[in-house]
Amino acid sequence: MSETIPTIYSTLLLTLLLFFGLISFLRGSVRDRTTDAMFAVDNLGDDHLLKQVRDHFIQRAYKVVEIDPARDIAILVGKVKPSLFLAIFLSILAAIGLSCLGLVLGILIPDLENLWLWLTVISPIAGVFYWRGVPREHKVSLQLLAEAKLRVRAHKDEIAKLQRSLNLEKIEN
Repeated sequence: MSETIPTIYSTLLLTLLLFFGLISFLRGSVRDRTTDAMFAVDNLGDDHLLKQVRDHFIQRAYKVVEIDPARDIAILVGKVKPSLFLAIFLSILAAIGLSCLGLVLGILIPDLENLWLWLTVISPIAGVFYWRGVPREHKVSLQLLAEAKLRVRAHKDEIAKLQRSLNLEKIEN
């Protein structure tokens, strides 16, 4: 039995590290991922490009809320629903992580042998945390610059979808 004690404690250490990784993953699921991107637009006329960009965001349920002609900026806002799949996936990950932690603690402290079962019961909190923490409103800022450049400030997924749908060439800022 004395040989297994270091193994159990090292397993506990690794389980705790993985559990903290899970917590970091959960926190990252609700973090704001707004970023800037610059696109070269010399292959299209300005009016045609702006119409395409506007149509793209209207199809994605965005609405124009502000236009600043002095700085050539348009701001759009869209409501985004949280992903049910991701909420369930995070709850499952939390259940696995909590049950592993409970099993290791149950081995270390024999009086807590069924702790893993009780820890698994609280795993849906991870899904609720995601569901309530996801930003409901995403903002998109569009600015047409000189030298045929379009600056977009939006969620990184929205920028990627815009780039794919309009076949835009991304350039470094």
